[in-house]
Amino acid sequence: MSNKSTTTLEIFPPEIFLEIFSYMNGYDNYKSFYGLNHRLSTLVSTYGMRYIDISETTFNESRKMFSVINCSHVNSLILSNEYYDEQIDQILDNSCFLLNSMVSLNTLMFDSIGLHTMHTLTQQHFQLDNLKTLVISFRSDLCVEKASDMCRTVLYGFCSRFKSLKYLILSASKGNEIIYRSGRVSLNDSLSSTQISSTLQRLFLHNIRINDIENILSRFPKLQCLSANVRLNRHITDYPLSLNLIACDLPVGSSKLQLLVNLLKQCPNLKQLTLYFSPKNYDELDSYEWEDLIEKYLLKLKQFTLYILLFYMEMDIAQALIENNFLQNQFWLDRKTKIEIIDGESTDNDDIQTKIMIKFSI
Repeated sequence: MSNKSTTTLEIFPPEIFLEIFSYMNGYDNYKSFYGLNHRLSTLVSTYGMRYIDISETTFNESRKMFSVINCSHVNSLILSNEYYDEQIDQILDNSCFLLNSMVSLNTLMFDSIGLHTMHTLTQQHFQLDNLKTLVISFRSDLCVEKASDMCRTVLYGFCSRFKSLKYLILSASKGNEIIYRSGRVSLNDSLSSTQISSTLQRLFLHNIRINDIENILSRFPKLQCLSANVRLNRHITDYPLSLNLIACDLPVGSSKLQLLVNLLKQCPNLKQLTLYFSPKNYDELDSYEWEDLIEKYLLKLKQFTLYILLFYMEMDIAQALIENNFLQNQFWLDRKTKIEIIDGESTDNDDIQTKIMIKFSI
């Protein structure tokens, strides 16, 4: 940098740099300004590291940065193994000393993490008292079943440990072969936890099958939004009452309508509901049965979307039944209900199954 440009840069007050830093990745602030002079180095290390994304940064470069900055000011941190294998393992080595120093951290993201690394993290006793958002996506070459088990470990272990956690997003890749290079992992210890999280409000589980939705509802009584692939248990008729739940996105797969009623009747304050449902017989396409569910138990519902997945039925027959049934029912007519055939390949999600959509918004 020339003397002229250096002099010009120096005339800016600290507030200008703070504004610049607020729009930039902390690592970019470090590379651009740290070391130019003492004043800029101090500003960067103190105020320029609120948000750090080092997913595309080598371990050596990351280590240099962390050795000079004040980690206590970091608010958001993104780590990834997608671009550099074992980046997360290397950065969080030595019992997570880096996380322990980030006392102001409120958002943490692990991208493309492996099971062995995640298991190691669950065994470490680091504490993040201000963490509000945790996002974890598992490596794409892991089998969904093992990733799902680890997600349950994280769900019940981390939520009881992080006392301020409000948003939790866990994701496993879909449709991959079983590949697991890190040896067997024991999961039983974390699954035995019965502690209740009084803070978690939003839970999103992508490509993760939940067999114990009753435990989620009981352990997270303040949950407001839930997105998860749920397996309904025919032996459970009395789910925990969930008065705070206002939005749900639930693929429930092949199930009887009554099992779905058993769950949703315990969520009387729902305002938004999206369901992916595969009926076992044509009787479960009866518009009056679905009307009864809403009229009896979901009186506050404003947005309803039902995707009918036809694993056991003929499309032409199901479509004719739904159109004749729903479009002649005054309840659905009053809500200007839309019925549409959705080609899965044209949607944004991973589901390529052709489906019938029934939707209203009031």
